[in-house]
Order: sequence, then C-alpha cells, then structure tokens
Amino acid sequence: MKYENMSKEILSIIKKENIADVFYCVTRLRIVVKNKEEIDQEALAKINGILQVKQVGNQFQLVIGSHVKDVYNDFCEVAGFSNDDSGEQQVVANEDTQKESLGTRFLSTLSGIFLPLLPILIAGGMLKSFVIILLLFNTELVDSGVVTVLNSIGDAPFYFLPFMVGYTTAKRFKINEMYGLMIAGVLLSPTFMGAAGDTIDFILFNIPAQNYASSVVPVILSVILFSYAFRFIDSIMPKAIKIVFSGFLTFLIVMPILLFIVAPFGYYLGESFSQAIVWLFETTGPIAGALTGGLMSFIIITGMHQALQPLMIVNYASLGYDFLMPGFFVNNIAVAGATLGAAFKIKDPDNKAAAFSGGGLGLLGITEPALYSVDIEYRTPLIGIVAGGAAGGFLYMLFGVKSYGYAMPGIFSLPTYIGEGNNLIFMIISLVVAFVVAFLVSFVLTKDKSVATKA
Repeated sequence: MKYENMSKEILSIIKKENIADVFYCVTRLRIVVKNKEEIDQEALAKINGILQVKQVGNQFQLVIGSHVKDVYNDFCEVAGFSNDDSGEQQVVANEDTQKESLGTRFLSTLSGIFLPLLPILIAGGMLKSFVIILLLFNTELVDSGVVTVLNSIGDAPFYFLPFMVGYTTAKRFKINEMYGLMIAGVLLSPTFMGAAGDTIDFILFNIPAQNYASSVVPVILSVILFSYAFRFIDSIMPKAIKIVFSGFLTFLIVMPILLFIVAPFGYYLGESFSQAIVWLFETTGPIAGALTGGLMSFIIITGMHQALQPLMIVNYASLGYDFLMPGFFVNNIAVAGATLGAAFKIKDPDNKAAAFSGGGLGLLGITEPALYSVDIEYRTPLIGIVAGGAAGGFLYMLFGVKSYGYAMPGIFSLPTYIGEGNNLIFMIISLVVAFVVAFLVSFVLTKDKSVATKA
C-alpha cells in the first residue's frame, strides 16, 4: 500500500475507536469523530502528504489532493473498515456526532448524499460534451446510431438521478438502500408521471401528481422521513415478523403522507431554489458573477462549496443549464493564474515546484493543492485570485454565459459550454481575462520574503 505509513500516522492521532464516519470528496479525506477534544490538529497538519487540516464541528477535513481516493482506500484497509469504494464509510452511529451544530450536520448530510454521485455526473456531462464535439466535425451523425447510443449513456445519470439520490440518501440515514430506490420508483411511476398536474383520489384526500423526474428534493425529504418512521416501526416490531411487516407497514402508513404533503412540498422547494438562483443572476448579472468568481476560493477553503453542489445538480436536471458552474470555472482558472504568477517569483525550489504543480492542477479544476500549499502561505496570490476571478466573473455574466453540462470545472469541461450563440467564445474570453489578471497581480505583488512561517 502506497499510503500505508500515512494512514498509520493518521490513526495514531485519530484513534480507530474514536472514528464515527469516514468519506472523501475531490481532494479531502473527511473523518467524523466521536470526541473532537482528543484530536491534536497541529500534529495532523504535520503529517507528510496532508496539505491542510480544517475542522468543522466533529468533522476533520484532511486536504490531500487529487489522489485522495487512493489514500481513502489504504486508510480503510489499515483501519480495518470495510470499503465499498463509494466514497463513504459509515463506521458507527454515536450520540456525540448528533450534538454537532445544525449547519455542520446539514453540510455533512449533503456531502454524504451528493459526493458519491459526482463521478457518474461528471462522466455523463463529459459524454454529452463528446457528442457535441462529434457533431461539430460531422453534422450528418445527428441521426446516427452512434449519437443515439452515446446520448443515451450521457443522459442516464440525469434521467435516473432521483433513483441514485434515493439510494445515497437511504445509505446516509442508515436504512436499506433498496427502500430509497423503491421510494424513488413510486414518485417516478408511470401512474404519477402520466397524471402530472392532476390529482389522484385516495380515501379522504386527493394526492397531487407531479413530474418528479427533474427534481431530487422530493426524494431526499421522502427518504429522510421514511427512515425515521421505519426505524420506529422496526423497533416495536417482534423479531420474528420484522422482515415481513416493518417495511410493509411503513410504506402502507407513511407513503401516502409522503405523496400528499412531503413530495409536493419538496418539488416546489426545489423549483423555488432553481428559480431564485436564475432570478438572482439575471437581476444582478455581472455583480453576482464577480462575487461568485472572486470569492469562490474562500468558500472552498471553508468547505462550504459542498452546499452549492445540490443547487447546481437541480439546475441541470430541471433547467438544462446552470449559472454557478461558470463561476467555479473562472475562479479555478484565476487560482491557476495567480499560483503560476507567484511561481515565477518564488525562489525556494520546493515551494516553486509546488506552485507550478498547483497551478497546473488548477487549470484542470483542482485548486486545493494550490490554495493550501502556496496561495495561503504567500498570501499575495489570494489578491490575484480575487481580482482575476472577479474580472472573469463580471464578464461571463455580462455575456450571459451558461454551463450546459456537469463536469469538473477545468479546461477539459469547455465543451459543456457549447450552446446558443457565442456562449463558448464568451466563456473562453472570460477565462483568459481571469487568468491574465490573476497572473499579473500575483506576479507583481508576490515577493519570496512574504511567505508566512510554516508551522
């Protein structure tokens, strides 16, 4: 195992018996502990290979880089945790983690539900982009079997998104994942889909039928409430008949309530979020773009960017496009520009190598290595990031740029901006401006002596 020693060092500080939950995102190994007072955060930060340690409630986020999945796999093996390679390893439920703040628990829940879905959403988005590129070179393929098959593959993660969200939500709330799939199946059944906009008589009340195919909020809320009801019913059910009657009675009693109240509420809540984002960006335009592009790195540093992932996913599913993803993109390119600008001024060979490496990863859409190993250390590149990101963000919203597919916000995601009019050209202009401004500001301001003393 390549990261065996690193895993052992982490476990020497965060004892196995103190771990409640382990999962990872794009660059961070996230460990939820029962007792945070026992953790020496400074010792964790000194482990070779860990760029930074962020604490959010009982969760310790170890910033590692793009190879975090390999670290996660080795860590689970060394710790003796079963690893299903989903990106989430729930070890044991405990009372201490329930005492976390509502904000921390909310973010942890979102991470647990949506992070496992990112690989397939990115794959689907990139496949759709690949089809667009094929058609640019040969328009005669538009009705071909090749395009039909590839489009079907690319559409699958988004078309069946409620099922996948039902699965991950059930897993997060510790009930059989098949219940989550069944709830999604009920909401997306032909009966309700075909009667969308109408009502279905059910005993004393009418159940409103909606098309839930483009919304994930109804499934999430329904599975969460179902999980609590199921655990209660299962706890009072005699062992001999649990397997037969626990699920049956929960669906019989709870599902009509979910269909009558919870799912419709979730549908309107999700639609309201999407419309609110569209209204905000269309109303404030370039100002919203400048704030998104300029400040996104600070949101990433705090880990709060995970709260934006569901909003973007909902936008793609319901609207077919998103305004937030271009903000991530211009910010990532600004991080790359600022870090590379600093690289030419840094004299220390190790820091210079880290700056060039981090800047290159930023172009690919991975910014944490640059932010934690260079930009925060030298500080002045952060000014370049804000300036470049704000400039690029102002432009992309001035031009009305939209992202038409979910993908890692790096240079390889450019095909997802092929759409109406000059959308792609305007996005490229915004990215170039973001990179150049960030590079120049960082290059001018960065001095090797400005580096902060390392711990």
